[in-house]
Amino acid sequence: MKLVERHIPYKNHRFYAEIDRLCLLSKNLYNYANYLVRQSFIFEKTNLSYYDLQKTLSTQSDYQAIPAKVSQQILMVLDRNTEKFLAANEVYQTEPIKV
Repeated sequence: MKLVERHIPYKNHRFYAEIDRLCLLSKNLYNYANYLVRQSFIFEKTNLSYYDLQKTLSTQSDYQAIPAKVSQQILMVLDRNTEKFLAANEVYQTEPIKV
């Protein structure tokens, strides 16, 4: 079991607008990077690594609008999720009944 601390900002909180903006930028960055990974996987049969994504997206506005550490963490999470998907996909290809 993981213990986590949960913070729910209310709309009248003084930092709500900034938190909302950063969440939107983070979501957009993750979705755009995921789109690039999917397109690469579907059409080129290759997997874009974290380093490829970082190099490609470093000039993008959403990447630059978020602090660098956060942008890099978002791409690392996507890379980890992609690796897990590819591993599960490989298992499914070998044994479809197992899944």
